[in-house]
Amino acid sequence: MNKNWLLLIGGIVLVIAIFFGLSNKPPKVSAFDEKREALLDSLELPDEASIIKLTEELSKDRKNITLLDTLSHIWFHAGYPDIAADYDRQIADHSLKTEDYLRAGKSFFDALPSDTSQTIQINMVYGARYCYEKVLEQDSTHLEARIGLAKVFVQGTNEPMKGIGILRALDAEFPENAEVNMELGQFSMMSGQYEKAIERFLTVLQKDSLNLQAQFLLAESYMAIGDTLQSVKVLEKTIGLTGDPLLDAQVRQYIQSITN
Repeated sequence: MNKNWLLLIGGIVLVIAIFFGLSNKPPKVSAFDEKREALLDSLELPDEASIIKLTEELSKDRKNITLLDTLSHIWFHAGYPDIAADYDRQIADHSLKTEDYLRAGKSFFDALPSDTSQTIQINMVYGARYCYEKVLEQDSTHLEARIGLAKVFVQGTNEPMKGIGILRALDAEFPENAEVNMELGQFSMMSGQYEKAIERFLTVLQKDSLNLQAQFLLAESYMAIGDTLQSVKVLEKTIGLTGDPLLDAQVRQYIQSITN
């Protein structure tokens, strides 16, 4: 089964226990710089010649957003979204645009599964938090940044209740918001409150009936309370929607295993 969907079906939430004793300013030489140099030294990096050339050009013009964006794309497609995210952060620090900080924050957060080493994990979580906080410095009411920052706290730090506090405040303001309910549903699963999780995922599906992540987690929550029938009904709805025949086959196999 596709690895990403396994994470969804299993309801696995990445939790990294770290302390934020860091200043709110990226270091001049980051863990991403060190990782990039090590990869370049390995002589096994795809498109290495282009990366070296562009990096040399960037060293002469650190604020060249076009070069930073090109390097971000190359590193991402080479399989290193964490390094790509750091270039996105540099773009945002030069442009100071809200949309660029949002993009960088999301890039860091989405890259979390790509490298599980503690140093890189800490730096990715810090990078995501830094970028979302930069957005909130510009607009403290920004919904996407508030949700993003909450997700960072819940899924990436040892202070998940800070994130839950943000999400609960958002839930009071926007009770029908699908993303807020999605995050609170996942936290309910983490804390074993499956009845609450079911309510949250049903709210998500009222807004977005094709949300596969919500469907899979809803099915898992039903299984956790012993309601196999409802779990199967939810899983059956996902077949044909995934766009992945192999995953559909695995869902059918799983349904067969729990109904026999």
